[in-house]
Amino acid sequence: MQVCRLLISTVVLECCCICLTVVYCQNADTLRAENILNMSLAELMNVKVVSATKTQESIKDISETVYVITSRQIRDRGYFTLEEALSDLPGIQFRNVNGFNSYIFMRGAPNQNNLVLLMIDGVQINELNSGGFYGGGQFILSDIEQIEVVFGPASSLYGTNAVSGIINIITKKPDRREGHVEVLGGSFHTGMAGFNIKNHNKEKDFGYSISGQYKTTEKADLKGENGDNNWTDEMENFENDISLAGRFGIKQFSAGFDYQNKKSSRTTNSRSVNDIYLDKNTLWDIMFLNAFIKYTYSKQEKWSINSTAYYRNSTVNRNTISHIIKATDTTAGSQVGYYRPNHLVGLENHVTFKPYRKLKLTGGIIAEAESLADGYSISVSGSENELPVFPLKPGFLSNQLLSYFVHVNWKVAGSISFDGGIRHDFSSYYGQVFIPRCGLVYNKDNLILKTSYNQAYRSPRPWDYNYGTGNNDLSPERMRSLEFAADYLVCRNFNLGVSVYVNSISDIFTKEVSETGERWINNDALNTNGFEIHANLLAGNFDIYANYTYNNSFNQNEIFAPEISRHTANSGITYSVREKLVLNLRLSYTGERTNPFIIPSTGNYLIDDALIFHGCISYTLLRDLVLQMKINNLFNTEYYHTSNLIEGRYRQPQRCIILSVAYNFHIR
Repeated sequence: MQVCRLLISTVVLECCCICLTVVYCQNADTLRAENILNMSLAELMNVKVVSATKTQESIKDISETVYVITSRQIRDRGYFTLEEALSDLPGIQFRNVNGFNSYIFMRGAPNQNNLVLLMIDGVQINELNSGGFYGGGQFILSDIEQIEVVFGPASSLYGTNAVSGIINIITKKPDRREGHVEVLGGSFHTGMAGFNIKNHNKEKDFGYSISGQYKTTEKADLKGENGDNNWTDEMENFENDISLAGRFGIKQFSAGFDYQNKKSSRTTNSRSVNDIYLDKNTLWDIMFLNAFIKYTYSKQEKWSINSTAYYRNSTVNRNTISHIIKATDTTAGSQVGYYRPNHLVGLENHVTFKPYRKLKLTGGIIAEAESLADGYSISVSGSENELPVFPLKPGFLSNQLLSYFVHVNWKVAGSISFDGGIRHDFSSYYGQVFIPRCGLVYNKDNLILKTSYNQAYRSPRPWDYNYGTGNNDLSPERMRSLEFAADYLVCRNFNLGVSVYVNSISDIFTKEVSETGERWINNDALNTNGFEIHANLLAGNFDIYANYTYNNSFNQNEIFAPEISRHTANSGITYSVREKLVLNLRLSYTGERTNPFIIPSTGNYLIDDALIFHGCISYTLLRDLVLQMKINNLFNTEYYHTSNLIEGRYRQPQRCIILSVAYNFHIR
């Protein structure tokens, strides 16, 4: 039934695309100028991104597949979390545990968010000890200019964790005089209050911005039968996020910071029904602080220097209650507290030089020093109702990293360009890693052809080295990727694209179980081949998109990878009436996939396919006041995600209705 609905919806959307395309291509000059983005797709292909090469390049000139999520799309579609914004892209799947974290899989590679590199304005925010990152509501979406998503390996520029791809959140520059305040509320006790203030002095070339927000939500009803009988009717589940960010700029200098404090229940990390764990009173409290100062100097566009010093801190705070063991007739139970501080300081210098118009050379040196907890410091109370004392400071490991990279972009001849590069890392943890990349782009008239070969790696972290009985001989996981892509601009506002890729990950960390205990070893492999198809149409006041992804992921024994669906698809339509009234309808389809464990409620491994609809209505009142209502899971469909934590599956949120009011003002 779900597949039929998907096919019908896709056919309808594609028919709309074809019909509107015929009309649009014949009458391109007669359509109204106030289309949904005020830019044609031809112009959007020239949008500059920095994530793929660390220098500004047009999307059409980059050999990797890059998608850009604009601030307008974030606003008109009513995204509440980073995952919601990414969910409309091809090639992305999720494991949402509706708890202290959620996980993003790019192009068929399941992971703990440690195969994807997440950055804000080019500064990495992956958790230092484990290498993963945290999804959720802590990102200030109203202050985002665009989200750049680069698919495929990027370790030749960024080093470890840039395996399946990178996500770079680009914030709005402090180059304007304006402000924004917003409040919202909705289902599952969801609420938010946030603000942005930007000021700029053009004469003194000085600007600053300050942004902050508070978000809270209980995400879904997971009690009793509603949560697949994994938890009791007393279950407690919440997420409270506090975020603060600042940007400052004067002439060639800029600086900034991002503070995120994420507090959430850890209930969904373990089952409470027929298990030893209590499903309330837990607290996962993690803090991220990232700061940078940058100097940029350019000389007649021929060469430029960028020097950035940065500080990163990701700490699981002392008041964390990881889990609570129930009291029994013979024991009083206990609360278990965790503490894990981590720090990093780094310096990156890179130079871009254009000896002549068709050749650009970029090179850089990175030096980092880490001080990381060798594991959690743990404290245990004497009762399930007694808080544990704050854990002591854990032992620390130090790591020094020195890296250099070189990247070349060469306009070989006419419509053909070549880009390639290398990176060489020297780590006191895992030794040396050498990573190459290369690609070709053919760009002429309305046709873009791309091919690229990339490698990547994920280094072992203290979390990996010290797990169980420990293994200091772990080597980095490695990935090799080959991709072909084509994009054809049918007419000024309609394009079709396809990407075909073959990925291979080797030396995957695999859990070894023996009589002495458990540890990680390098053993497994994952091979993925697949393709993505996308179509976009801008016609008058309509913005229509559709995409489909096929993934074939299997291990060295030719067994299909659990948690990965072969088929996913997304489509949506936005209609704007003179930018006053904006209507948006989106749908996402995820095909069947298998769970790592047998699901107790069904007795098998199967997670059914799901077709989910989302809607959003925005109305601008008095030019600066915006009212919005969004509905996620419009038809209240019951659907599930996989789990690598519990022997079960995760029920996803029921219908969620959110109302918001935003006011935009100008500073005189």
